[in-house]
Amino acid sequence: MRIYRNSTGRFCHNPIATRTAVSFLVRVNRRFLAIVLLILATLLGLYFLSGTGATSVLLANASDVAENPASFQDRELRVRGFVKPGTILRMGDKAEFVVELDGKNLPVLYDGNSQLPDTFGDAAPVRVDGHLKDGTLMAHKVEAKCASKYDAPHAGQPGYGTSEALDAMQAAEKDG
Repeated sequence: MRIYRNSTGRFCHNPIATRTAVSFLVRVNRRFLAIVLLILATLLGLYFLSGTGATSVLLANASDVAENPASFQDRELRVRGFVKPGTILRMGDKAEFVVELDGKNLPVLYDGNSQLPDTFGDAAPVRVDGHLKDGTLMAHKVEAKCASKYDAPHAGQPGYGTSEALDAMQAAEKDG
């Protein structure tokens, strides 16, 4: 068995404790620590630079947005409701209409970046994506469902234009 001198000058039987071996381990640990710190700094930087959910979409009923528009300002919204009959005004690719739910109306201005769906029309259940500006939903996406497919009440029938009708359609959509 060989006896080695460690960094403090004492004798020991462990070859790792030699000055050369210890300095090598310290260099390796410093490199490892530097790499770990660099990875952590990068992850923290990405977290703080990515924002705090500015791209998230808030789901809302048209009645809630129409009733209290101030609480929905500066947010990307996905609003559900029904197209109020007789309110659709098409201007080339753009369109203006009113989304109603539970007796409340929300005016919508659609920018025409994509084509309106074939099922879009009076009394159709819709989901509109956009943001509020002066009480009007500035929409960039419109999705319309075919109400007859879900046996939903049409305009003028009892139950039309209510949250319960939309909930029933969503439930039927999940089941089917």
